Amino acid sequence: MVKITTFNLMRSLSSVIYSENFKDLMRKIATAFTRRRKMLFCDIIFIVLSARNRAVQTELDDYFAKKGVDENVSRQAFAKARENLKHEAFIHLNDVLVEKFEREDGAIATYRGYRLFGVDGTLIDLPNTEEMRRTYGFASNNTDKVFAKGLAMTAFDVLNGITIFAELFRYDDSEKRRILYISDGFAQLNYEKSIWLLDRGYPSFDLFARFHNNHQCYLTRVQTQTLKEVEAASQPDQIVTLTRKGITLDLRVVNVTLDSGENEKLITNLPADFTVEDLKALYIKRWGIETNYRFLKQKAVVETFTGETNTAVLQDFHAAILILNIATIAWREQADILKEGDKNKQQKNEYFPNKSKLIQEIKCDFVKFVLCDNPVAHIYRQLHLYSRIKRYAYHLSYVKSFPRAVKPGYSGRSVHTKANL
Repeated sequence: MVKITTFNLMRSLSSVIYSENFKDLMRKIATAFTRRRKMLFCDIIFIVLSARNRAVQTELDDYFAKKGVDENVSRQAFAKARENLKHEAFIHLNDVLVEKFEREDGAIATYRGYRLFGVDGTLIDLPNTEEMRRTYGFASNNTDKVFAKGLAMTAFDVLNGITIFAELFRYDDSEKRRILYISDGFAQLNYEKSIWLLDRGYPSFDLFARFHNNHQCYLTRVQTQTLKEVEAASQPDQIVTLTRKGITLDLRVVNVTLDSGENEKLITNLPADFTVEDLKALYIKRWGIETNYRFLKQKAVVETFTGETNTAVLQDFHAAILILNIATIAWREQADILKEGDKNKQQKNEYFPNKSKLIQEIKCDFVKFVLCDNPVAHIYRQLHLYSRIKRYAYHLSYVKSFPRAVKPGYSGRSVHTKANL
């Protein structure tokens, strides 16, 4: 099974970035980036992609140093130039990555032949400016202060680690309404055999009807009292019929018992050959999108913006999604290399790349990757990255857990040992 490689992917992305057609499509006005200036069209893209939670002026100085050009570009000049670049440029680059992955990768993971997509939303802290509060809305605490926030929604391939769709909406937007929009969008793509994994905030009759019309499979947890017919379903596995506005739907309701002893209701339209235990194990895989959000916020630093305008915010947001997807491709590649090395050395433990460090390295060396057009230099960059990633590789040590040890007479927080996993 042939997998796409990081450098093959980089070459595809760089060829798009450097193309005149891409520049013509992604500049806001026809006269932008036509004259020879200090900062070119591609420079804007590379600077945004390689930003690493530092002062903007530091990012600019570091970028031109890596490029090998002695340029003195100010933060104000960068802010002005980037306003001529559509944020859709980064969406298009991510679409190029996803299309290449779907078309060329021979090791796409599935669950019994189905692709698994976790779809969920998360709140994003935005630059607290008047423009951002007006555009995206705001939240407030117990004081008089208000904070600009946005609602990010993504569709995440939980088995392959690729974000297929991402968009930033208003803070006060309805996730239930937006997921209908996402469902319609996916109906236009080639994901006929896929399963949507959803948390309990989304189920509604309208959503199930939309999935039915779009021929999409789903598995979702449901809140109590969301639908009275579902709430009344007490059997471990049964079909419930719902009728609203002249439309009738048959839903499969499954009652599962968690390890904690609690009962959860799952709703699905998957066939009977997916047993109750299958559905329970399948739904757990939805947690992958929560982990991806953690990487997006903490490691891809999506909430650290390099500008305060709406254009800058959207550029940074979609650039972070792209970087995370590139890091996923690199992680798979490095994991295979480490696994092969462990096999040759007959090591007892299986080592894995540290994805947090990998994201940092990708952002740090992204410019060097795309500016590198010599095959020998490509190999050098690959080996250089591998040597650094291997330095931070970790292995899973499966050790027994230990019960909490509480000192006699201690009434505060329990003292317990930690397993070094």
